Formats: sequence, C-alpha cells, structure tokens
Amino acid sequence: MKYVTGSIEHALDAKNRIRIPKKLKDAFEGEKLFFVRYTGGCIAVYPLSALNERLEALKGIKSDNKQLLKAKRAILGAIEEVEDDNQGRTTLSAEMRAYAGISKNVLTIGMGDYLEIWSPERYRGETADMPLEEAFTEIPF
Repeated sequence: MKYVTGSIEHALDAKNRIRIPKKLKDAFEGEKLFFVRYTGGCIAVYPLSALNERLEALKGIKSDNKQLLKAKRAILGAIEEVEDDNQGRTTLSAEMRAYAGISKNVLTIGMGDYLEIWSPERYRGETADMPLEEAFTEIPF
C-alpha cells in the first residue's frame, strides 16, 4: 500500500452514492475497504490491513471491564463494509451521512494509510484553528 495524500472535493449522486476518487483509492491496491464513523464527525475509509492493525488493540478487552467493553461495542458498531456497485459507486448509509453532516458535497482527504470523508463545511470548521503554517510547526515535517 502506498502512502495516501491529497484532497478531492466531489458530490453524492441522487441515490446518495459516492465514487471514492480513483487517485486515492488506487493506493489501497484493491484491498477491501471499510467505512468507520470517526472522530471529529467524519467518515474514515480503512483498507482491511490498516483496520486490522487498529482492531488488534480490541482483542484483549474482557467483559469484566465495563467501560472498555462499551468503547469496543461503540467502535465495532461504527464500522460498515464498503460495497461498490458495477460502476465503482458505493452508497453512504443514512446513518453515516447524518453522523458526518453530509448532504451533497464531500471532501475526501488522504491520511497516510486511510482516507477521511468530510462535509466540506464541517472540515473547514474543524480545521479553522490550524492554518497550514501552524501545522508545519506543530508536527516536525
């Protein structure tokens, strides 16, 4: 898998389907993909390999730790398999759209080993206090 970068704004069609941009999707080299209701009010798109790495941490959670068990349920319940049709489109469920505040336009961003799908308005609000110049000082690049 290649490191996924860049951002592309596109739109849902009339049937609430999107096409994950080819330029970004190709980095996953045909791996099965999964939508995850993610932090900040976006939808993450994980290839199976990256998702498995993150799910590994959940394996050790036992039923006697109620708080961690609730967190595990919440995380696993927030994952949906991406199912493309013959033309490479996938439906964003009503639950995913509502969670992310998506009605028409979407912004898909490469995040290294996964993607994030945002409502463009929510993304601008989420990142307004982190201009690019500050990002470069926050993370040594």
